Amino acid sequence: MSFPNLLRRSQQSSLPPNPISPWAWGFLCLSLAVFIIALLSLNLSWFQNLPTYLNPQLTRDLPESLQFPDEPSKLLQPLLIATALLLLLTVLPHHPVSHLIVLVFLLIYGLRYFIWRLFALNSGHWISLTFSIIFLLAESLYVLSLLVQFYPTLVFNPQRRSRQADEQEDILHEFSPSVAIWIPIYNEDPRIIRRTILACQLINYDNKEIYVLDDGHRPIIQAIAEELNVHYLSRPNNTHRKAGNLNYALAHTESDLIAVFDCDFLPFHNFLQRTIGFFIDDDIALVQTPQHYYNSDFHNRNLGLDYVLPNDMDYFFHYIQPLRDQFNSVICCGTSYVARRSALEEVGGYYTDCIVEDFQTGTKLLLNRWRVVYLNEVLSIGEVPRHFSEYLQQRLRWMQGNIQLYCSGEKLPIWSQRLTTWQRLFYFSLLIYCLTPLMRAVYILFPLLSFLFGFTLIAAPPVEYLHYGLPFVLLIYGATSWLAYKHYFLYWTEVYESIMCWPSLHRLVQVLLNPFGHFGSLVTAKGELDNRKRFNWHLSWPFVAYLILFSLGFCLRYLAPLLSPNFVRSPFEGEGLMIIWNFYNAMLMLVCLFACIDQPIRRQFERYPYQTVACLEVDGRKLWGVTQDLSEGGASFVLRNERDLQLIYGQAELVLLREELRIPVNVLRISRKAINGHRQIGLEFKIPDKAAEQMLIRLLYVDSGLWWHQVRRTSALDAFLLLIRSALNPHALLTRYRDG
Repeated sequence: MSFPNLLRRSQQSSLPPNPISPWAWGFLCLSLAVFIIALLSLNLSWFQNLPTYLNPQLTRDLPESLQFPDEPSKLLQPLLIATALLLLLTVLPHHPVSHLIVLVFLLIYGLRYFIWRLFALNSGHWISLTFSIIFLLAESLYVLSLLVQFYPTLVFNPQRRSRQADEQEDILHEFSPSVAIWIPIYNEDPRIIRRTILACQLINYDNKEIYVLDDGHRPIIQAIAEELNVHYLSRPNNTHRKAGNLNYALAHTESDLIAVFDCDFLPFHNFLQRTIGFFIDDDIALVQTPQHYYNSDFHNRNLGLDYVLPNDMDYFFHYIQPLRDQFNSVICCGTSYVARRSALEEVGGYYTDCIVEDFQTGTKLLLNRWRVVYLNEVLSIGEVPRHFSEYLQQRLRWMQGNIQLYCSGEKLPIWSQRLTTWQRLFYFSLLIYCLTPLMRAVYILFPLLSFLFGFTLIAAPPVEYLHYGLPFVLLIYGATSWLAYKHYFLYWTEVYESIMCWPSLHRLVQVLLNPFGHFGSLVTAKGELDNRKRFNWHLSWPFVAYLILFSLGFCLRYLAPLLSPNFVRSPFEGEGLMIIWNFYNAMLMLVCLFACIDQPIRRQFERYPYQTVACLEVDGRKLWGVTQDLSEGGASFVLRNERDLQLIYGQAELVLLREELRIPVNVLRISRKAINGHRQIGLEFKIPDKAAEQMLIRLLYVDSGLWWHQVRRTSALDAFLLLIRSALNPHALLTRYRDG
């Protein structure tokens, strides 16, 4: 046996025994599910009578003030009013008065609903009463968190900072502070890092220097920095992760201002022109801009909804952040921002005790009476994780950092008088948001348990819910979308929350037990390729389990009695509401399951539908046509004259006339099938020099105004129809492969 193999065997023999296999846990869960199913199917006397024990013996009496009318016109009146208001919102302009009207309706319908809910608790047994109260508390807390977010919409003014930036651009010839552009990196793909450096060099601002902050200590990155003539910093250790990396740069640079970009973000050419002017005000410490992405979220991509639905973070960056800006409560997001050096030095640099540094450092600035402003303009574009597992690790790390902030005690005294009442209220709102996994678990599990074991969580017939519940539900789903300028859809938010629910609940428990422990990955993987479909069973099995249990329960309760009288189950009050709720949850679980099936990613570069007149030059001949799409690595080209196909072979040169760009190319393929009467030609770029490389990056990423740079919007109704379509059309299962 060779020495390396002997060493490897000795190391393996000294390792502790393997932990319990995930398959063993899966077998345990399956066994428990079989046991529950056996109880459901045995028709034991105690189980048959369970609905009698756990539900009210008689229909409870409502107070006289809550009695609903028998006349259909009056019974449906609240629902018709809510529907009319939602229809009015399709044409109603955004204005503080119209927002006030919508909020008043939400408040009235909400109070009406929750007062009725207090009289719809299941008091038949202490077990069912406990479940019913917990369900009501979760529902109340969830709605309260929504109202806290939407009440300040009365002063929502998303264009205020843009107008201010317009006014300040005129004085930049007099106010020109030095700017150090930092690109912190660890182990990312050198191609991605190089692209970001080139984009930063295209920023229209003379008094700037670019620094690559390499925590990976890689010679190839140093070589790229030297080739592109930018500064390279690599510290002797990696203590405190990204925060330590930034603090090292803070001590080794001397600029007035600091612009920070993660290595997968590319700033637009006017980034500094739009942000620098705010620092004329000596009280401003930091200017944050939105995070926007050139590729689709993993769930949009897997569901076949690329470039259709808004990114799941659009609501935060284009509604919550501008709203917080009104009260000096903006959250620093770690990239695409400019900071004042003196402010960072005054608060002791970047905060190092938490797993992330951005939100905590911004909090330190607010606690020291600095102002943090938010410019609601897309001024950079980045890459969102391509796979569910990478997306999950990123969001869990963000959640852990948020929770750690509330465990920082005297170091970050967010409940002290150093913050205003509104600032503390926003921190309280975020604290409620951190409990979302717990509330979502209640929303998923309690209706299922109610349905399986035959007890109700809302002791009321459907007609009561039609009068009290449905009008409020329609309003809170439709009106919140309108209040958030169509950046937010509650039903899609429920999909995101359900996808994140169980991993987030596990991480929440871990962090509460050990707030400053290290869990999961510290860096998000970007730009990864994968030739196979990922089913992510270890993350999506809860959705499968829910669908199996609900389907079996439905069959045993409603289909089995048709086959044998021994399977008769006692009906219970509120059963109709529970079955409707479970059908809705089943639809969400289906969407979550399909969203978690990652499609293959075989292309290293994202393709964009960039159409422009161009020509292929082959042996001195010019073959005219139009590009159909463009990427960093190549293009799809359609010839104007089909007869020119016989002249294309080997190497050629693509000339984009309007852009004055010439790129040597290899002809990779010619499509066999004609599209719109033309066959497409696949071209591979052979970038000749840095100038051509920068020009291509400018065309795809740095120029503002391209449609894939714009924030996506859709109507609330269209978003809901897309949700139904995603549940009924298993795109992720049926698609054989995907090149995106």
